[in-house]
Amino acid sequence: MRYIPTSDDKVEQLRKQAKKLQRKLGGKHTELLDKVAKQANYDHWHHVVECGGRGKAAVGMAALRRECEAIISAELAGQVKIVMIGPEIGVGPFVLFSTGVGDAWFLDTQDQLAMCLVLHHKRMDLTLSEDPMNLAIGFHGGYELRGDFFHVQSPHEMIGDRAIGGYPLSELRPILEKVKPVDIKIAETIGQFDAVEITPEVIKQMAKKGYSEEQLLQMKADGFRYSPSRDSLLGPIFSSDDEGFLDSQSISERR
Repeated sequence: MRYIPTSDDKVEQLRKQAKKLQRKLGGKHTELLDKVAKQANYDHWHHVVECGGRGKAAVGMAALRRECEAIISAELAGQVKIVMIGPEIGVGPFVLFSTGVGDAWFLDTQDQLAMCLVLHHKRMDLTLSEDPMNLAIGFHGGYELRGDFFHVQSPHEMIGDRAIGGYPLSELRPILEKVKPVDIKIAETIGQFDAVEITPEVIKQMAKKGYSEEQLLQMKADGFRYSPSRDSLLGPIFSSDDEGFLDSQSISERR
């Protein structure tokens, strides 16, 4: 199928022409859409729609590539930069970030997949499909945020399976939380799938956030547990039959 650059405004203009013809001459709306499409040098109305979609996809792909290059440039300059892109451009949402310590990443927040853009101060291959209608990204593996560490699991020999410290996770976490799917948020809150007991190491880590050891020990006694992915303490879950029913809550909500 021939590709004709087609904006949303062009599609809407042709749609209005078809409606105008219908009011004036009558006839089936679908046939009139085909008629105005052919008058505008398209094969049929579906051709208009296809070209409009390809145009939006091309714009989205171009924007995605620009953001990747901006993050790569920031990392090579030793700067911390975090951006979220999509879904308003037809792709994503994705989160891209430079760490300022030699690495930069492209994250699919829906499936927790990661593509490394810069590793150890060296640019990696940017593997994005050339076809804007078939977005394909060469992810290197999966990722998790656990406490102060960015965990990555990858078959790539240069990346491997490791926990990396020193990343700007305090700035990254709120952005990832913002774009996290609702069903995953509910599962994490209710299921506390990664919650562990409050250990001396956890107490040490949370004390850095301004909490006293006494307070943390009391919360442990109250049934709170630590969530590495959220880097917070989650309260005990009560059923709706329990007196004083409470949902799982973080330490920040408790305070």
